Amino acid sequence: MSDKIKIRRILTEAFSQGRTEVLDELMTEDFVNHNAAPGMDTGRDGVKAVIRVERQGFPDLKVEIIRDFEDGEFVIQHVRLTGTHTGTVFGVEPTGRTISWNEMHIAKVRDGRVSDHWACNDLHVLLTQLGRMTPPDTSAFRQAAAGA
Repeated sequence: MSDKIKIRRILTEAFSQGRTEVLDELMTEDFVNHNAAPGMDTGRDGVKAVIRVERQGFPDLKVEIIRDFEDGEFVIQHVRLTGTHTGTVFGVEPTGRTISWNEMHIAKVRDGRVSDHWACNDLHVLLTQLGRMTPPDTSAFRQAAAGA
């Protein structure tokens, strides 16, 4: 089984199903999440905490893998997360809205397990949909596109 196929289980089983125990199988003992929030555990337990928080806010959270590929010892994934906001998350009471945002993940694989992780996400899109952030003024882009 390719590393890409194996690593998909982090998204499909741990995030989409809440089965955090699969992280013990799929991540090395010395795993490091290089994008952990300040003060957050950078190891597997920190990722488990992220899953618990996200699934508390979005119990039906699903991760769709838009594309993924391998490059040597790295697996790169572009994903879309979608869930119904029925629980408190990031200090926001439930809105009942379906929320969706994108993420990019880079996982370094060692001996068939993830040892390091880096990510970029549409956190501003998520926070805007939750009402925690005001959408930015994009009128300058529209004016530039119109040739103004």
